[in-house]
Formats: sequence, structure tokens, C-alpha cells
Amino acid sequence: MSNAIIPRDIKVISFDLDDTLWNGTQVIMHAEKTMLQWMQTNTPRVLEVFPKEALRDKKMQFIRDNPHLRNKISAARQHFLEHIFAELDYSVPHKKAQACFEAFYEARQQVVLFDDVLETLDQLKQAYRLIAITNGNADIEKTGLAHAFEFCLQAENFERPKPHQDIFHHALALTDCRAEEVLHVGDHPVHDMQGAFEVGMHTCWFNDGKRQWDQNFEPDFVIESISGLAQNIFKP
Repeated sequence: MSNAIIPRDIKVISFDLDDTLWNGTQVIMHAEKTMLQWMQTNTPRVLEVFPKEALRDKKMQFIRDNPHLRNKISAARQHFLEHIFAELDYSVPHKKAQACFEAFYEARQQVVLFDDVLETLDQLKQAYRLIAITNGNADIEKTGLAHAFEFCLQAENFERPKPHQDIFHHALALTDCRAEEVLHVGDHPVHDMQGAFEVGMHTCWFNDGKRQWDQNFEPDFVIESISGLAQNIFKP
């Protein structure tokens, strides 16, 4: 972690979820695979007409054609599935879309936490209030993290996702804290760090080596593992 000292006025630590507490890409790949397996069993014509890559391309085109769904990731997937099932003349496409999405969504919650995440959150919770702010649709109840966080804000419930300030301001309102009393931890230099910085929060960049830092400001802290945060705060 960088040599900066955690300010004493920090009361709340906010965490991003995907790619900060677990590998988001692996989780989504698993959920997509589960969704395709559901289709193979229940709506096999979909995969006969649209192989995996073609189905993904068709989904992206559907979202481009329906920009109001761009940030509503759960609704976008459900509407797309209903659209596909209707296009291929499946009966009750709405119900089939709900069932297919449910298979995806349940698999999407089967996360594998990075090393020491649970221990670190439990340790931090002794001294700080913990919250989560995500652009994804992970459910902290289903991922087994509800005990760690006071609440989780999902961007699809807001007009715009991170880095837009709406969701950060809502977090401040719910915690009844000033921005300078919150430290936001996340992997994405723009979505997490820029968004939190522009609101006035302290920033802690989780640098896993996958992203370049090209912002016009420096994060207050840099960690290479989530455990590094607690190790710095509680060091002897």
C-alpha cells in the first residue's frame, strides 16, 4: 500500500464489488454458461439459430437499439431474452425469459472471493462502517456478504452508473456522512476512482495489474490486495 496515512476522520469505507472483491469476468462467464445450458434444455432453437458469438452480438445490437436499457443490466437481459424467444415463436416468451434470467442470475451470485476478503472485511468492520457501490447486479445477500455491509447500491437502480455522481451522493445521504469521511475502494480508475474523487471522497485504488492509471490525479492509496488495506490500518 502507498505510504499515505489513513485520515482519522474516515468513518465509512465503500467497496466496489466485481473485480475488487472477486473476479467479475469469471463470474459472468460462469453465469453465461449456465444461461446457455438452460437454453439448450428449454429453448434449443435459440442456439441452433444463434451460436454463442452471434447471440452475444445480437444482444449488443438490442441494447444499441434500446439505449434506455443500457444501464439497466438486469432488465436489458430479460427484455433481450423475451425478444429472442418471441422472434423464434416460443410460447409465453415472457415467462421463459424470466426463467432463463433466473438461471443466469443465480449463477451470477456464485462468486469466489479473492484471498482474505472475508477476514479483511470482518477486521475493518471493527473500526469502520462498510458499504458497497456497484455497477453490476451482484446481490450481497446471495453472495454471502450481507453481514459485512450496511447496504449495497446497484447502479441499475439509478439514472446513470459510476462514475456519475448520483450514486455516490446517494451513498453519502444514506450514511449521513460528508464526502471526506468516506474512503472508496475499487479497481476501475474511471468508474471507481474518478467518480469518488470528483465527489470529494478519499480514494483507494485496487491495482491488480490489469488496468493502467491515466487519470489527472493520484489516488490517496494504492493496494495490490484487499488485505493490504487492513494491514496498513491495523499495523503495529
